[in-house]
Amino acid sequence: MKKTLKGMKDSNGHTIVIATVGLADPTDKTNTDTIKKGMKNQLPTEVYDKASIFHLRGGIDYSKLGFKHKTMMGMLYKKAVTLPEDKKTSEVRAMIENYNKQVDFVDLITIEPIVKACFEI
Repeated sequence: MKKTLKGMKDSNGHTIVIATVGLADPTDKTNTDTIKKGMKNQLPTEVYDKASIFHLRGGIDYSKLGFKHKTMMGMLYKKAVTLPEDKKTSEVRAMIENYNKQVDFVDLITIEPIVKACFEI
């Protein structure tokens, strides 16, 4: 995100729409709060405050991942399964449950609010 917005000298006059995509349920407030906290650390305050933020559920197909990403996901999985149950977020549970599988939670209806936000100028 930092790289993407680095070239934006000033957010005035710009409509900023940010969509996050992950395996965890985007209706889980704990999950979206964690994502927003990370975004606040990466974005200038004036950009974050002005942005319309949306959270979508995506998918993953481990068979299509390259070596580097498979290795990274394997390390994350090994760490995740050793976490105490009370420390596992919905995102961590989703990653554990779907590890090494092909899953698709995409629902194209969920992009409607994003399209509306982009054209409300």
